[in-house]
Amino acid sequence: MRDESEATVGSEEEVCNIIGKAVVDLSITGQPVNKATLVLKLLTMADQDDDDERILLYWIARKAINQPQRFATAW
Repeated sequence: MRDESEATVGSEEEVCNIIGKAVVDLSITGQPVNKATLVLKLLTMADQDDDDERILLYWIARKAINQPQRFATAW
């Protein structure tokens, strides 16, 4: 069984991976990569996902984009 610190590290990595995937998707489609487009892309990605845990990670990723200073201290 994983302890809470291992789960937190795993979640942090997943959030970073989700943000990275959103950035790559925006770049591939030729869209500008900025805070507004990134947040909208994450919202779209969450809408297309059925996994509740991943949807929560999309929400955390959006919050991290909008409030990076709070995200950095939360982990």
